[in-house]
Amino acid sequence: MRRLWELFQNNRFRNKMAITYVFMALIPLVIFAAVSAGVFLSQARQTTMAHTAQITGQVSNSIDMYISTIDKMADYLTCMLQRSGMLEDAAAWERMQTPVSSTLSDIARSHPEIAGILIATEQDDSVSTGMSRISRDPFTSENWYRLATTEPDRVVLVGSTTGRNIVTKQDYSADNVFSLAKAVKDRRTGEVRGVILFDVSHEIITDSIKNVTIGEKGFVFVVDSDDNMVFTPVNEIVYRVDPAWLDGDAGVPVTAQIAGGRYQIRYEQSGFTGWKTVGVFSLDEVMGGINTIVYVLILCIVGTGALVLFVSLQLANSVTKPISKLQKLMKQAESGDLSVRFNSLYSDEIGDLGHSFNHMIHRIDHLIHRVYEEQQSKRDAELKSLQEQIKPHFLYNTLDTISWMARDYGADDIVRLVDALTSMFRIGLSHGKDFISVQEEITHVSNYLYIQKIRYKDKLNYAVDVPAELSGCLVPKLILQPLVENAIYHGIKQKRGGGTIAVTGRMSEEGLRITVRDDGAGMPPERLAALREQLKKPLDEMEKTSFGLFYIAERIRLCYGDRYGISLDSTPGEGTTVTVSLPARAELINREVFHV
Repeated sequence: MRRLWELFQNNRFRNKMAITYVFMALIPLVIFAAVSAGVFLSQARQTTMAHTAQITGQVSNSIDMYISTIDKMADYLTCMLQRSGMLEDAAAWERMQTPVSSTLSDIARSHPEIAGILIATEQDDSVSTGMSRISRDPFTSENWYRLATTEPDRVVLVGSTTGRNIVTKQDYSADNVFSLAKAVKDRRTGEVRGVILFDVSHEIITDSIKNVTIGEKGFVFVVDSDDNMVFTPVNEIVYRVDPAWLDGDAGVPVTAQIAGGRYQIRYEQSGFTGWKTVGVFSLDEVMGGINTIVYVLILCIVGTGALVLFVSLQLANSVTKPISKLQKLMKQAESGDLSVRFNSLYSDEIGDLGHSFNHMIHRIDHLIHRVYEEQQSKRDAELKSLQEQIKPHFLYNTLDTISWMARDYGADDIVRLVDALTSMFRIGLSHGKDFISVQEEITHVSNYLYIQKIRYKDKLNYAVDVPAELSGCLVPKLILQPLVENAIYHGIKQKRGGGTIAVTGRMSEEGLRITVRDDGAGMPPERLAALREQLKKPLDEMEKTSFGLFYIAERIRLCYGDRYGISLDSTPGEGTTVTVSLPARAELINREVFHV
């Protein structure tokens, strides 16, 4: 897949446009075709299944209705036999045998599908129409007789008539009839006195399903509760249906492979007879109609693809030709010819691109000359910068000379003052480093406070208290001097009498905390609120008042993020406290206790 993507990306823009248009047109069509075929197939299957369920239900109901009719006939004959008393009395039997036989004949004539009717008693007497006895073996030992006496309150269905001691007089084979038997009970004692046997032709089932069709290859057959065949059409498939396929729930279809074809089988079981009416339809036949639809959709896809390809190539040419022209002009410009220009007759996107190309070439030509001039100016600036870097070193060396001369004259106060200033310059330069240790930062601010102390005398007092374990922590260079300077000019100087500035450092769970506290004039609440609000803004949005404070806050924010910075607290007449929050980053340096 990745290889195909690389081939597509490396192809010409014209071909990529054509391929993209074809895919954009064909993908929805292919999806539509696939969905349509799936919907058609699902609908065809559902329709066939519903048709099969309807047919099997109708056939099963028809058989149940007919069996119910036979049951009513049996009840009629039972009542007649009970009233006549012929099952209990031999004389009554002889007297009523002829009328009963006539009644049986009338019933058989009015129902042509009845092949014969037989009434057998427990004394092995019998009367019948359309049926005759083969031998003198007792009827009570027959399977149909035993089944009827076992369930005397219902009609018993016997799917197979083979092996009986009875033969029908009409030209029916054993495979063309099924039997119904019902016991006759004594109306006083409820004991079984005999059995009425009906032989029914399969024509009753054939008439129910002869006009039934489930496609060209579908069919319906009937089996009894023991899966013995009751009726089946002449079909080579029906005897290959595995009875195990009918063990599932009624109404749930089973898909099977039979004789090289795929079939779906479902059945309805009668609650009255227990027989199963089975419907079989061919899935291959259903798929045949779907295949025709699929072929038509494929032809539509191919035709649409060819048309889209032709149109997309024409459209791609109209876009890529001016782009190819612009590409050639770019190659000329790349080789150094900045006099080329793109001429377009249209104001579309390609025309706008050409105008932008012309403007770009003009700007490049102009910028080349500007770059040359700026390079010259840069060389001059670098030379001046080198000369400016010499000045701080010269000043540092001059102060060192003054310090040695003061020592020669015994001016110790001047020596200490000059040494403090020299130390400040040394730390300020710090070999160009942006971060210094806490010890160096405290040394720098202590020297600054000493110099200011010489200037203000008793007006200013100071104290520095930073634990030795903080000396190795790294902090941005020169962040405390502006804060001390603000404390002097906005706090101590505004107060009557002398004042004190305290610089302390502590380590907390959040990191390093360095505090600059003065007991000067303080500031009103509205001024404090304004400063706190301004500290939340970027440096370019801050007011110029107390610029050093905001500059330090911005440096900390840029170095460590919004989690760290400066916080203010002030009370009018009591003083101001500035707290610097920094992460505890350390390096291995000489840690010494330092208090000033």
